[in-house]
Amino acid sequence: MIVGLLLFLIFALVFTTIQTLLLRKEGKEGSDSKTYAKEQLENLKERRTLKEFVLRKQIKLKKYGADIFVRDGILVSQWYLYKALFASVAGVITFVLSVKVFHADAGYIITAAVTAFAWFFLDLYLSMENKQSNEAMMPDICEMSRSVLYGKRGGQYIIDAIKDACIVVENKRLKMGMIKLRSNLDAGRSLEESLNEFEMSFTTPEIASFCTVIKSLQTTGHVEEALKTLENNIERGQAGVNKRKCIVLENKTMVYVLLIAFDLLIMILYCIIMKLLDMQIAF
Repeated sequence: MIVGLLLFLIFALVFTTIQTLLLRKEGKEGSDSKTYAKEQLENLKERRTLKEFVLRKQIKLKKYGADIFVRDGILVSQWYLYKALFASVAGVITFVLSVKVFHADAGYIITAAVTAFAWFFLDLYLSMENKQSNEAMMPDICEMSRSVLYGKRGGQYIIDAIKDACIVVENKRLKMGMIKLRSNLDAGRSLEESLNEFEMSFTTPEIASFCTVIKSLQTTGHVEEALKTLENNIERGQAGVNKRKCIVLENKTMVYVLLIAFDLLIMILYCIIMKLLDMQIAF
């Protein structure tokens, strides 16, 4: 078992090294793993299942914020290496405790279940962190949209208004995305291309709506009303999120109250039973 684990780790490290070297060799200067994966996926002439899976997984990791919540610039190979390490460590510890120490009859089943859960732990963790991040950045998206709207009304070019919107953003994940967007615009990349890359870094529909509204300026020239509508929609969405949080908090509070009442009831019953036993012994 240990030999197989070591061989797997060696294979994973070699795979990670090869993918990193390919990214540096074939990727454009200044491009990240997500941009490289997108370009390679678009240029993929033949349908290669493994390569297509890796490229799509790389984009998905970026969209769910793995470079923020797990590791900066994480690659697909590194992601599965982390998953394997989690599963291996959890499996070995569970096997030692359940089989070698406690000699449980279902030790192998418990080990398999814990290993499977540990394998999917990072996916669950990333999904939960992404959901919480999407809810936390709602006020910043609203402020960003409002900043672009006021800048446009003040006579700014839309690109300058987007660059200035980076100042009002406080959420770390959104801030990094806006800085990358600003860098792309400063480097001379087109607005549509920069917004497409910015949109690919998030899963929240509000970001997609924001990018769609800005890109529509190139065809319609009217963006103020659309930005105002987007701001109102985000505020309504934020109100819905706050309402759900209040309901969850009320339910948790109710559960805590019931638990405390249940504990008090048990203590009272215990005191009554002990008193009755004392009275019986006295007689």
